[in-house]
Amino acid sequence: MADYFERYRDLIEDWDEFVAAVERPLPTTIWANPLKITPNNLQNLMAEGGVELTAVPWYPGAFRLPDDVMPGLRWEYLAGLYQVQEEAALLPALLLDPQPGERVLDLCAAPGNKTAQMGAMMQNQGTLIANDRSSGRMRAARHALNRIGLANVTTMTHDGGNLPAEIGLFDKIMVDVPCSCEGTCRKDPSVLERSSVGASQKLARIQTALLRKAVQLCRPGGRIVYATCTFAPEENELVVDTILREAGDRLRLCPCDVPGLVASPGLTEWQGQQLHSDLHHASRIWPQQNDTGGFFVAVLEFNAEAQRPQREDDISLRSPRLHVEKMIETEPWLEIVTERFGIDPAIFDKFDIVRWSKRGVYLVSQDQQLPLQPRLDSPGLFFMRAGSRYPKMTTAATMLLGQHATRNRIELTPDQTQAYLQRQTITPSAAQTTDCTDTGYVVVCNHGYPLGLGVFHAKSNQVESHFPKAWSRDEVQL
Repeated sequence: MADYFERYRDLIEDWDEFVAAVERPLPTTIWANPLKITPNNLQNLMAEGGVELTAVPWYPGAFRLPDDVMPGLRWEYLAGLYQVQEEAALLPALLLDPQPGERVLDLCAAPGNKTAQMGAMMQNQGTLIANDRSSGRMRAARHALNRIGLANVTTMTHDGGNLPAEIGLFDKIMVDVPCSCEGTCRKDPSVLERSSVGASQKLARIQTALLRKAVQLCRPGGRIVYATCTFAPEENELVVDTILREAGDRLRLCPCDVPGLVASPGLTEWQGQQLHSDLHHASRIWPQQNDTGGFFVAVLEFNAEAQRPQREDDISLRSPRLHVEKMIETEPWLEIVTERFGIDPAIFDKFDIVRWSKRGVYLVSQDQQLPLQPRLDSPGLFFMRAGSRYPKMTTAATMLLGQHATRNRIELTPDQTQAYLQRQTITPSAAQTTDCTDTGYVVVCNHGYPLGLGVFHAKSNQVESHFPKAWSRDEVQL
């Protein structure tokens, strides 16, 4: 592995430590989902289960797991209480700093980790459009977004470099481009077999087109974060250098310093080529500096005084919500949920309930500003399946809203929790069913946190698990 990285030797002060780091396994990092749990409560909850979390010093709410813990097999993960994300990969969203109410674009969103991170940072408000050209990878991303419980994320599948101007302008844009992934070699050493200087140069053409498109779609005064998980200057500084020279004084690079995170400045020269002097504001994360993967990140801000082409200005002033407003369908769906589970209707004040397809209705953050073009895959959170005789909330919606249920809610024991997550039928005690009114759907919880729906059969006193087959695990750690 050291031979592959030889061309970076002059860039790395502590070469021996770098080589040792890339040959060690990568620590596992998670972050607490603020829509469902506080970092302190997650830490205490995991400690009850025998897992001691170590706080990441530079990112509030992020923790490292012990080496022997399988994060995807824990009930807390299945309930959407935390998300697994490589530590260095937390940096781009932190620097983009998306806020509630803003209009944000994730240009290359799959597999969805940074989208989930940003949607949670926005407190389920505003507009976050998650785009990727791969429909298969976006299906996987939607699974993560649903488990986290995001109603402010709308997905679409399109070539990010060719998005039409009709999509409108954005306050902030994440450009986490496809890359050679050299920085992920601690997790998957085989990436180096597919990487080369030639491959980086080919990728750079795609990356430059994506960053150029982001500049076209960013509003004056807006922010763009360009990120890769590779060390290759061809995919990092050289791409940003090209765009900076094209944009002139319309763009400026901002410092990427984060207290508690060790980083190196971006390169201003590579193999005799002089690059834009402001590239020292970019950050390179080498694995040995923080015991993470490798990463590159640059923050670009659009000059607030910059003039845009008139056509884009006209488009940005259009009302983009008209087609969603026509599909708002509050009843009978709101009444079904509030009556059955005793959820206060005021909980839904910040959401629209939208009929998007014959299959069901979606929960959409009320201040979403969706584009007229291009075609969208789905808006917000899949809320209720509407095509059956007995409409029911989805598991994702139940995990988000079930915390507000005041009836037809059952708290499970640890053994029952394991059985439920493995799609087995449960026999509750009389004390567990005191809040159940009759046969029908019930919110199933563990430690007060909703896991999903079950069907309570009053006559037989059994709860049938409706945990999704695609989400279930043969083994669950409690």
